[in-house]
Amino acid sequence: SDMELNPHGPAQLIDLIQSKVSTQVEASKFELKVIPPESSTSQQILVNEDAFSQIMINLVDNALKFSKDFTPKVIELGYRIEQKQVVFFVRDYGPGITKEQEKKVFQLFYRLENELTRKTQGTGIGLALVLELATRMQAHLKIHRKEQGVEMCCSFRSL
Repeated sequence: SDMELNPHGPAQLIDLIQSKVSTQVEASKFELKVIPPESSTSQQILVNEDAFSQIMINLVDNALKFSKDFTPKVIELGYRIEQKQVVFFVRDYGPGITKEQEKKVFQLFYRLENELTRKTQGTGIGLALVLELATRMQAHLKIHRKEQGVEMCCSFRSL
């Protein structure tokens, strides 16, 4: 079924997500850092607000779970503009992933989910559905390895 997509500015979408996840992040004794973009933009993207929220909430949820035993207890949230793309990111300072895992990132989504589900009950909608929702909005999911932790990205082509 086609989901309804409407134009939104990235700054408003980040505000929306911040308001939806801040309670959960604080409850997990983490700090939520919203990273301002390097340049402001008038670019808009087509999203379904509910689907977008579900994606970002789950990426934050996963970041909290994976990095819960690590410091700093910080989750970074924001967006950046890369040419005609608006890239939203959720960064954790957890154990990270290996180069090998990064290559197999989509199998990884499923495997991580299985491992998480075994250890923790109620993992939200899960990464498989995150992937599906992104695909239906023609968005792309990527994981970037960092010096510490990972950055999960969801990128949209701007209008």
